[in-house]
Amino acid sequence: MITFVSALWFLFGATMYVGTMWVLKWFLFPTWRGLSRDNVGTHFGIPTKRATAFFTGVVPLMFVAAIILVVTERGTGWVWFGVACLVGIFVLTFVGQGLIIPINKRIRGGQFADDAELRHLLHRWMTLNDVRFYGSTFTWVAITWYVVARGDLLGALT
Repeated sequence: MITFVSALWFLFGATMYVGTMWVLKWFLFPTWRGLSRDNVGTHFGIPTKRATAFFTGVVPLMFVAAIILVVTERGTGWVWFGVACLVGIFVLTFVGQGLIIPINKRIRGGQFADDAELRHLLHRWMTLNDVRFYGSTFTWVAITWYVVARGDLLGALT
């Protein structure tokens, strides 16, 4: 039962994460090239604050879920899916917290000289989020593959 709930929680979080990254890359990044000091708060500041608040609640439980998958699947071939999920969420969190959040704070705080520096910061931000784009896709594939390949996870409820 705990493996089932952990897999579903991780799948939920990974789906939200990959969805956010795909929306950023394919729909928002192209429009953000035109951001300026006048509109960055609305089009960058508000969405990044909301995403940070949401994932601050979801990601710690994803770590717990991944650890549970590793522990409960230890000694089986399924353990590698849990390991992939744990490594994936670790990398995503490291890049997000360690490298992206400082840029978020700088942009939201208006700590840039002009629109050219803002564009430079946004370019760096987008490049780092490309890492999360590919990492979240890998992590989502790992948990989805696990859920599908594991098969009868619903049987775990009985």
